[in-house]
Amino acid sequence: AATGLGNGPAWNVLHVERRSLSTNCPGPGGARTPEPFSTIHREELLKAEGADAREAWQEITAEAQRQVDSSAWKEGIMKDFNIDSFLYSEVLSHRTLACGLCNSIGGKLMSNQANDGGVDYSRILLSAFKDDPTICSAVAADMQRFKVVDPACDGLLGVYLFYKGIQAVACARVSHYFWTNYGEDGKLVAKLIQSEVADVYGVDIHPGASLGRGLTIDHATGVTIGETAVLGKDVYLMHDVTLGATGTSTDFDRHPKIGDGAFLGAKCTILGNIQIGKGATVAASALVNKAVPDGHLAVGVPARIIPPRDPIVPPKEIRVPSDHARGSVDGLGRDGVSVGAEPKVTINAEA
Repeated sequence: AATGLGNGPAWNVLHVERRSLSTNCPGPGGARTPEPFSTIHREELLKAEGADAREAWQEITAEAQRQVDSSAWKEGIMKDFNIDSFLYSEVLSHRTLACGLCNSIGGKLMSNQANDGGVDYSRILLSAFKDDPTICSAVAADMQRFKVVDPACDGLLGVYLFYKGIQAVACARVSHYFWTNYGEDGKLVAKLIQSEVADVYGVDIHPGASLGRGLTIDHATGVTIGETAVLGKDVYLMHDVTLGATGTSTDFDRHPKIGDGAFLGAKCTILGNIQIGKGATVAASALVNKAVPDGHLAVGVPARIIPPRDPIVPPKEIRVPSDHARGSVDGLGRDGVSVGAEPKVTINAEA
């Protein structure tokens, strides 16, 4: 059960002091520097985090330490870049994934604010991470999934530092937590997070949306997910994907339901309370307004449904390959663009 908004006694001991951030507050007094970030005892937070989060953070800190130890940062033109200071501030000065995320994400959201009275987003985030450790565990699963499906991913450090899809989804998980646990007050906090994330990251996920573990949003810009959308485990979205309503239904439940292991190509639009099956593929720029069965391909405007010619691979085994290997049919590549004659739908499984 939720235990409050993180302002109890356990939050009054600092284990790592967050970087001081200046924010502009409207009205008398002008700019101010917020108070140091309140966190719980290191030992308590370490206990609160699950094994998934601890394992991911160990990998991230090990990669960061190797970079700091690299001689490349100590000679030539790069010696004056202060990369080691950056890595210390973002990674090595923090004991847990939760604290690292709160520092990096909270800092970005707080530096963006101008008219919201100096809200402490770092405190909001860490409060949720402390009260519900499964949030950080899910974020860790999201990061690990990039190593499986993204050929450009060369380690968790880069995912943690630079993949805005990860940070936007982490915020969406926190906003969903407040949306579902704290009544009208929590919904206000959730909407505040949603608005700021849309402004900073260009990703608009309604706090009511339900997100499964292992969610991958590649490039992320322009992704929009509606209130009653449900995404299963290991779903892969490219940029500019819209999961919206038709605008004609009077039902509250009005957004798509995406099955485990589905792949949604760039700029595709899925409208209405329809089911996209497990392991299904929606090609780039497709407009889908009807259900897509498990393992099938939807392509075109409006989308036509193409069945698989090979046995359907269970979603947990699906790996999104590079180039046009997945979802190619009759000369249409994964992005729905002609790439020459390809004889059949191909879905690659992990080794």
